Amino acid sequence: MTAAAEPSLIPSAYIDGYHRAREVDPELADIYIRHTFITDPLADAAMEALSDYEPARVEAFIRAGVDGDDEALRDAPQELRTFFDSLDPPEGMLDPARVMPGIRAFHKYSDVYFLGLLIDSIVTGFSTNISKSFYMRGRFAGNLRRLRQNTRHIVEMTIPGGLDRHGDGWKLTIRIRLTHARVRRLLLDSGEWDVEADGLPLHAAHIALAASGFSANSIEAVGKLGVRMESSERDDLMHIWRYVIWLMGVPEEIFFNDIDEGMHLKKIGFLCEPRPGVESSAMAHAIIKSVPDLMDISDPKQKQKITSALFRASRALIGDELADALDYPKQSTFGALALVRAQRRWQMLAARFIPGVTPYSFNNFAGLLQRSVYDEHGISYRLPDAMKDADSTPW
Repeated sequence: MTAAAEPSLIPSAYIDGYHRAREVDPELADIYIRHTFITDPLADAAMEALSDYEPARVEAFIRAGVDGDDEALRDAPQELRTFFDSLDPPEGMLDPARVMPGIRAFHKYSDVYFLGLLIDSIVTGFSTNISKSFYMRGRFAGNLRRLRQNTRHIVEMTIPGGLDRHGDGWKLTIRIRLTHARVRRLLLDSGEWDVEADGLPLHAAHIALAASGFSANSIEAVGKLGVRMESSERDDLMHIWRYVIWLMGVPEEIFFNDIDEGMHLKKIGFLCEPRPGVESSAMAHAIIKSVPDLMDISDPKQKQKITSALFRASRALIGDELADALDYPKQSTFGALALVRAQRRWQMLAARFIPGVTPYSFNNFAGLLQRSVYDEHGISYRLPDAMKDADSTPW
């Protein structure tokens, strides 16, 4: 990360946090705040150019772009073609020799990874102003389709070939990036977003902060849950995420290359962010309460039991101060993580020593597939067409 001058503009909601963050790392605090007014110029220009086209035509153009169909893309606006032309990675961005070890590491620990993602990384991410755009749109984390889309994306990017130019992991990453650009435009056009208070919607600092949660923080959460990943496994999995983060359009100045840099960005970003508000609490509760539905558990008593255990484990991971700020139930966390660790050890031992028990890694992968969105006609490139999610056509 390069040196930066103190930003001339600071969103009013960030002023107190910015000064706290400058006491720890003034350079990165300046960079973070400056990126609250920076978005994704290439994707934004593409969405602007597509704004007058019918939704079906927009979807067809995007599909042509991700499929590399130059003939079909020829009639698309130049801005969209420029966007797709920009997606060739710089040399060394993704080392093929590290991809398979990273994939193996993910599937070895995927159950704990997703648990940490759900009850640590995502809820802490929603404790920031990231929650505001979701809350304003009514796109609560409890929306199962969104959670299944997140799962599908991570599954596809950790399948051999998934991040190749025509792999589904690559395609889904680009879909997410263009969706961010469309939502950004919808929020700005609504007149409800306060730029002076909050910066631009889905700004680059938030994309980078969310990326640190999905990658570095979730890898760290695996360790908190008692599973020891080898250093090489951690680094190779992060190397895969590094490429995904680049594809997502995180600018070079706020880009991070490894787990330590990602965790430091998270630390400074969280210091810059305003204190959790009602939006953060609503989103955190929605994500925790949606997990039993994601697991296809319908019995009310069982759902309540699992939800209580998840709040307890999440409190143990994120700490009492943040849990209280998010209005978590008051619970003792003594032994909460030990139970998670013991259950995983038992499952692994059973798969290893009891005849007829399915291999543990296969169960993990099968479970992820069951919890993913697989649209009947393949990946959809429809985009939201209304600020309120309830008013938008399905996408």
